[in-house]
Amino acid sequence: RSSDLNTKGMMLNRSLFDINQVIRNTAASFEGTCKQKTIAIELTLTGDQLFVNGDVDKIQQVLYNLLDNAIKYSDSGDTVRVDYAAVGKTVQVVIGDTGSGIRAEDLPQVKKKFYKANNTRPGSGIGLAVADEIIEGHGGTLDLYSREGCGTSVIITLPTEQKEQA
Repeated sequence: RSSDLNTKGMMLNRSLFDINQVIRNTAASFEGTCKQKTIAIELTLTGDQLFVNGDVDKIQQVLYNLLDNAIKYSDSGDTVRVDYAAVGKTVQVVIGDTGSGIRAEDLPQVKKKFYKANNTRPGSGIGLAVADEIIEGHGGTLDLYSREGCGTSVIITLPTEQKEQA
């Protein structure tokens, strides 16, 4: 493990970790909530390990926030999908839902601290801002695509760490 301050002054405790395992563990923590709300979570993960050099706790926090949002803005019978793919020297994690979606005029604002596009659902409006900051701190990007009434997809792109061949 190595610690470093990123450009925004955020302390990152970097280590190599398998993003596949972190996604599985984070999704598993929502099983009860999803059963209660009759929302399906579909994970499309390969059996392969895919290593990222980053702060595992902060990346887990991002995944937790994004899954929490996807479930919060979904209704009974909706589906939340999580999948990822290695793209060159990056990994893309996509969290998509079939929930209420975000209005086009709100989309540019939703990554700002305390901005809430939908006040009928619980939350502080800080989750996406923090998630965006953490991903940027790792040299990655967080992009949102949404259509009102159709759902939202969040795409996280993170640099991967190629494992040394022994």
